[in-house]
Amino acid sequence: MPIRSRLNQYRGVNAHLHSIFQNGEGWESFHSRHINFIATALNDDLPPGYVVDVERSLQVREYHPDTGERLRHPKPDAVIYQTERGLPPRSAEGIMVAPSFEQPIEATLEDDPELVYPAVVIHQVTETGGIGTPITRIELLSPSNKKGDGYSDYVGKRGTALLGAMKLVEIDYLHQTVTPIKHVPSYVRRHPQAAAYNITISNPQPSLSKGKATTYFFGVDQPIPQLIIPLAGEDSVPLDFGAVYDQTFQSLRIYGYQVDYAELPPNFDTYTPADQTRIQQLMERLRVAVEQGVDIDARRLSDVAA
Repeated sequence: MPIRSRLNQYRGVNAHLHSIFQNGEGWESFHSRHINFIATALNDDLPPGYVVDVERSLQVREYHPDTGERLRHPKPDAVIYQTERGLPPRSAEGIMVAPSFEQPIEATLEDDPELVYPAVVIHQVTETGGIGTPITRIELLSPSNKKGDGYSDYVGKRGTALLGAMKLVEIDYLHQTVTPIKHVPSYVRRHPQAAAYNITISNPQPSLSKGKATTYFFGVDQPIPQLIIPLAGEDSVPLDFGAVYDQTFQSLRIYGYQVDYAELPPNFDTYTPADQTRIQQLMERLRVAVEQGVDIDARRLSDVAA
């Protein structure tokens, strides 16, 4: 008998759903909705002097498997703009999440200079506080941009953005493919420091050579962290990635309907043994709860310590 819930029954990324995305259909719908919810969350919390918009991503939506031809337009992702200059800095306090891995930004770039050849992007800044220079970009990485021709296209545009002093936040909720960020420990290759999911924040300030790329790892049935997103200068804004993820999951019934907790997720063996155990333990807790008559549409069991 299927076990389904409208709530995300994982404390973080839903391993069942994202295994389906990586081995079937549905990722594009989730990607677009998630980016819009991220933009909305930022819009509510940004300090004065900034606006957020949804624009074309650095990524290409899909490539033809035989010809390599781009099939669709780039995805929209979130970009933060500074609207006014000379405002006092504002930082997000009270959030302390230890990074899992940190390296110089230059180490994350490809060695081929043609891939990271800088481009000039000009935005008009008006004296009345109009929309100005893009400050921060947030990318939700997609399967087609972590391998093949999509990988080469993405890393080139990634390098261009960082060389142009753009702050870059890269969200990776796809455990089956290697991150496009060089030297980051790989879950696919079973590096001991890695976990199934990660978020990398690259801040090329005060300069590219001195900037850091900081990666935060989190695993199966572990909360997605709340992190500080850098803005101009010392400004920053908090973003609760876990809350936005759950909002996205619950925004359409289809996401909950796609997940059957009575069945193992597709390509179950792509998870580490420890993560396989976590998935099976969650499935067993849900099975017992349903047998006991618990309404799992009203209660998220994974909020209870295992």
